[in-house]
Amino acid sequence: MKKLILPMVLSSSLTVAGLVPIPFNEQVAVVEAASSFKDLPSDYHALKQIEYLVSKGVISGFEDGTFKPNQVVTRGQFAAFVARALDLKASNITFKDVKSGNSLYTEINKAATAGIIKGYKDGTFRPDLPVSRSDIAVMLDRALQLKGNYTKTVSLPYSDAGSIGGYAIESVKRMAAYGIMGAAENSNKFQPATSGTRVGTVVSIYNMLQTSQTTIPSIPNKKDSELTVAQLTQKYGEEKLIARSRASYEFYEVNAIEHYHNNYKEFYDSFLDYKQMLKNSFYSQYDLYYPYVELISYGGKSYKSSEFYIKDLRFVDDEILPTNPETSSQYSIDVFLNSKDSATYLKDKVLTKRMGTLPYRENGDVMVELETLLKDHVNVTATSTKLIVKNEKTIELTADSTKVRVDGQSVQLKTPVKKANGKFMVPLRESAKLMGLYTRTFTGLDVNKPTELTRIELANYPLPADYTK
Repeated sequence: MKKLILPMVLSSSLTVAGLVPIPFNEQVAVVEAASSFKDLPSDYHALKQIEYLVSKGVISGFEDGTFKPNQVVTRGQFAAFVARALDLKASNITFKDVKSGNSLYTEINKAATAGIIKGYKDGTFRPDLPVSRSDIAVMLDRALQLKGNYTKTVSLPYSDAGSIGGYAIESVKRMAAYGIMGAAENSNKFQPATSGTRVGTVVSIYNMLQTSQTTIPSIPNKKDSELTVAQLTQKYGEEKLIARSRASYEFYEVNAIEHYHNNYKEFYDSFLDYKQMLKNSFYSQYDLYYPYVELISYGGKSYKSSEFYIKDLRFVDDEILPTNPETSSQYSIDVFLNSKDSATYLKDKVLTKRMGTLPYRENGDVMVELETLLKDHVNVTATSTKLIVKNEKTIELTADSTKVRVDGQSVQLKTPVKKANGKFMVPLRESAKLMGLYTRTFTGLDVNKPTELTRIELANYPLPADYTK
């Protein structure tokens, strides 16, 4: 999903969501602790820190009653520890390699929304890699900045200071200045590439909490146009929207708080007035340009489920607009035939996905990259010649063939499976029936093409009849 230029009213360059100043819930107290773990003696040097974070649900022991203080911590685990410690808000940010089935999915994405973790250029986070001490310093530095302006640094006393990477050096200096991290155990070195351990991460997180302010920064009694992005975010929360561009039909993402602050505060003293302008603008664009322009989500809600929705659009049948399902087990995937970008609507969020090949019509059906669309919801695997989908039944689809195996039984498709850009292109309506899923087609949404199928919806719950305008 590209970060493009918003049409019409949002004409400036855009950026992704910024840091979210999340307050800590309470004073961090020093507690007297007796060990509740059989591998930690009562005089263990970090026992009070461990017991405190365990009591707050930040970290836990193992089923065998041990804590395993020297076990290496992964990037995903450390992100989760920080998210729990800071009680971060929910988010919609996702990484390509952190799927909804990952036990740390929610917490990793919370840390990403707050700006504590950034991921790699290829869109991955690599949650299973060990977290290095350099990365710990950087993440804790970002977490600390959510609570105030912590800029103090010191000259590093470590004999290996020259080996600390440029991306981490200032963070390491701040961690040393505030006593959050020091030399590696039993050495005068920082050891930036060394993996963090459970006890090491607990101590550093505890120290960060002790260092941070314990009161919520007050918001000045000023007009919104005079507040900073951080103050506006604290006042209104995260205000992110995803929409489809009329220029390319691709999705773009906007942090409305940042866009208001950077481009519209001179025109609107109140952020709410600016947001009302956006609301009216999208209403007009639906009438003028739908289905080529649409608001995919605002605050994790579909347009129809969000506060932006204005009922009774003049030239669009409101009943066909996507909505968030009612239960957490349901999902609905909206595919627009002119775009590689698709949206998946869940109860509390909207996921975006990009296919490598445009969907296209064939034999009255729609050919799509089924693997891309379904990979977060069912078990999908691919070999060089077969796509195997396990839902209610096991479906085996073969490239360049109309023959399908359904729980071992042969079934004939009307349209053969194809392969493009290394992905299987599958007739969506036919294959959905085999999997126990439901589809709904939309024809004539473009008034200039009244007989043309424009989009198709796929869901794991019953849908209304096909729509023809």
